[in-house]
Amino acid sequence: MKAKNLTLVFIIILCLNCTIKLVNGDGIIIPDPLPGIVEKPELSIKYHHVNVSITDQYAETEIDQVFQNPYATDLEGTYIFPIPEKASVHSFSMFVDGEEIKAELLEKEKASQLYEEIVRKLRDPALLEYIDRDTLRARVYPIPANGEKRVKLKYSEILKCDFNVCRYWYPLKIEGLSAKPLEEILIKIRIKSKRAIKAIYSPTHSISVKRINDHEAEVYYEANNVKPSKDFELYYTLSAKEFGVSLLAHKTGKEGFFMLLIAPKVEIPKAKIAPKDIVFVIDTSGSMSGKKIAQAKNALKFCIENLNEKDRFSLIAFSTEVEKLSQELLPANKENLDKALSFIDAIEASGGTNINDALIAAIKILSGSDRQKAIIFLTDGKPTVGVTSTEKILKNVREANN
Repeated sequence: MKAKNLTLVFIIILCLNCTIKLVNGDGIIIPDPLPGIVEKPELSIKYHHVNVSITDQYAETEIDQVFQNPYATDLEGTYIFPIPEKASVHSFSMFVDGEEIKAELLEKEKASQLYEEIVRKLRDPALLEYIDRDTLRARVYPIPANGEKRVKLKYSEILKCDFNVCRYWYPLKIEGLSAKPLEEILIKIRIKSKRAIKAIYSPTHSISVKRINDHEAEVYYEANNVKPSKDFELYYTLSAKEFGVSLLAHKTGKEGFFMLLIAPKVEIPKAKIAPKDIVFVIDTSGSMSGKKIAQAKNALKFCIENLNEKDRFSLIAFSTEVEKLSQELLPANKENLDKALSFIDAIEASGGTNINDALIAAIKILSGSDRQKAIIFLTDGKPTVGVTSTEKILKNVREANN
C-alpha cells in the first residue's frame, strides 16, 4: 500500500451535543474492542514530544506522538486530544510507511462517508473532529499489528496575560485514561517577548530554564516511564522595570494562598552590581527530609554558584543545633565556593527546628559588614527547639540587629 494513494480527511463538527466528552487529558488513542475479547485493548506511548513557540502571547504548539500496538492484529481506534479554549487547529497528520500524510478539511457528513469507504478498502484515514468546544477526535485505522502509529497535531492560541502574568497550559494528564505510563515525555518551550521576561515558573512540574537574554528564554520538561496526574502549567511574567514583581493569588472557600514572583533583569552590567554580604541559612530538621531537602540544597547551590566575585558570604545549616561554614564572611573565590558546595552536599535532614539560634548566628556573622547585606533563610516549618515563641524570636532578632 503506497502512502501517496491514501485519502485523508479532516472534519470539524460544529455541534456541541456529541456523546463523548474529555475535559482534561493528554492526546491518546482509545482502541475499539477486539472481536471475541472481553478485555479492552490498550496502546502504549513510545514518546510524546511537544514543541512550543511563544512570541508576544501568540503560542504555537506542535505535538508529535508515537503509539505502539502490542497485539498480533491491526487495531482501529479514536485519537482524543483536548485543546485549550479558543485555540485554532492548523494541521493533523499521521504517518504511513514513514511518510507524513496530512488531513483535509471536510464537512462532517462527507467525512463520515469517506471514512467508512476508506476503512472498507483498508486505507488509512485521519478523521479529526470537535467532540465539544475544547476536545478533538480523530478516527485512526489501521494501527499495525505489533507496530506503531505516529500522529502529529499543531494548534495556535493567544495566551491570556493578567497584570503582566502570562499562563500557558498543556493537557498532559492521562490518569484514568490509560493504565500504561508514557515511556518518554519531552516538552520544549521557547518564549520571545518585546517586553523583558522576568520570572518563569511551573506549579505543576519540575522544569529547567535557559535564559538567552532579557527577551528570550527556553523551558524544558523531560520525564521517562511516568503516568502524569496533572496537566502542564507554565507562568511567566513581563516587565520593563529593573525588577519584575507579580502576585498570583488563589482562594478556595475561606482559605487562600498567594505567591509573589520577583525577578531581576537577566542582563545587568557588572558595574551596576553592588558588592553584597550574604548569609545563607538552611533548615535541615527532620521535617525537611525527602523532596524538600533536595529542593532546598539545589536552590542553595544555585545561589552559591551565582555569587559575584566581589561578594562575601557564609553558610549556616541548622536543626536542633547550629552548624556554620565559617565564623566570618568569606570572599566568593573558587576555593571558598568549592568548600561551600561540599558543605551543602554533606547536609542531611534530621532533628528539631531551632530557628531562633540560626537567625541570631546569621546576624552575628553580618554584624561587622558595612555593605549591602542579606540573610537568605530556607525553612518549611515552625520552631520546635529552643525558643519557640514567634514573638520572642522576633524580639531577639530586633535586639541582635541593633
